[in-house]
Amino acid sequence: MLLKTSTEQWELQWRRPDAKLASINGKPISVSTWLQDVAAATHWLNEQKGDALLYQRDWYRFSVWFFALLESKKRIILPANDKPATLSELSSQYAFRVPEELPSKGRSDAPSLILKSDLDSPLTFFTSGSSGKPKAVEKTLRQLWLEVETLERTFADKLGQTDILATVTHQHIYGLLFTVLWPLAAGRSVTLPLVDYPEQLQQLLAKADGRRYALVSSPAHLQRLDNLPQLSQHKNALTMVFSSGGPLPGSVPNNFADNELQAPIEVYGSTETGGIAWRQRNPGASDSFKPLAGIEVSCDNNDILVIQSPYLKEPQRPYTTEDKVQLQGQGCFLLLGRQDRVTKIAEKRVSLNEVEQFIQQHEWVESAKACVLHSPRVELGLVLVLNSAGNAELNAQGRFKVRQELRHHLQQRFEKVVVPKRFRYVAQLPYNGAGKVTQADLQALFEEEK
Repeated sequence: MLLKTSTEQWELQWRRPDAKLASINGKPISVSTWLQDVAAATHWLNEQKGDALLYQRDWYRFSVWFFALLESKKRIILPANDKPATLSELSSQYAFRVPEELPSKGRSDAPSLILKSDLDSPLTFFTSGSSGKPKAVEKTLRQLWLEVETLERTFADKLGQTDILATVTHQHIYGLLFTVLWPLAAGRSVTLPLVDYPEQLQQLLAKADGRRYALVSSPAHLQRLDNLPQLSQHKNALTMVFSSGGPLPGSVPNNFADNELQAPIEVYGSTETGGIAWRQRNPGASDSFKPLAGIEVSCDNNDILVIQSPYLKEPQRPYTTEDKVQLQGQGCFLLLGRQDRVTKIAEKRVSLNEVEQFIQQHEWVESAKACVLHSPRVELGLVLVLNSAGNAELNAQGRFKVRQELRHHLQQRFEKVVVPKRFRYVAQLPYNGAGKVTQADLQALFEEEK
């Protein structure tokens, strides 16, 4: 491990300036080049004041700015997306947004091969909360580096000296840990750009030429791997596959096994808790999750998982999650599902409350309720009561045009993949005898469409 920690500081120290940190479109990027960019970015940031918002789609620029912000001792704000409504709502949280481009390098002296800063450097993730507003989750580098050290102890023997491939963004905690912090701390190179299509993965493995890869992915991408027979021809190049961000359907590990591939390692956790447990459903293996080292698990009277974790702000204080479990003994457990109104669509976390509140800001909408639909695919449905202006538009323009306008409005806040595609227009919401609107009653409205 290149990472060293003391009671107050962390340090990354490389032995050689020409060590490969990443490979972009086949071109190797050295540690020296990256450190020069970090130094230039740090110099620019030292002239700025206040907290910084960091949103970069490009892994290389993100990693440079991230470590430069740590070096310049700035609090880092990490939004879930960069939609206009999201940035507007977070505007009071930051003083400036980090630029898209990196500053030009200064003098060409060989950079120091050491990066270090405070373990208690703060960063804030913003996720979809059940209150309907972006939820702030405060973290420190101490918590993240602790998790990196645990991941390395748990998986290093199987991983060895592999290069990292990814299908997931680094903007969320899973991608940040698995594609930025852990590879840098362990000296593993990251291969870029992100893998978007099954064919890309196949081509990379076919050209491995002795290199070994670990793939950091998600259920949405793994379900789309329709070329497993072709991938299995290069199985020696694919050392390990990680999956997180949502439940992985049982068909995925079964399909991997049918093609003589090792099942993905599923990592369970959340932004709030960090990693909690993992499993690998190879043939004959249990479906239960095994806690990561240092995690203690129990459940409350409602079978909701309760943990104590070193990755929490108060490690000794029990933390109640939002998931139902069945304890299996020796700390293992079966995961039974979520208890809140935050769901995941294509591994993107989205609050049903937030969807409802935002669509009700549109001038045509009186009230709204969102629900999760499971057929033919997992997606959001939206049940709307339009006001007089909305009904006039519906009569004049028709359902397609109104739906198009409302989806456009929602895309000012939400990523396209989670925006509802199916709408129902009703005179009033389906309240039951207790004055509540249930998911089942909402879903029934969409069943009537069939």
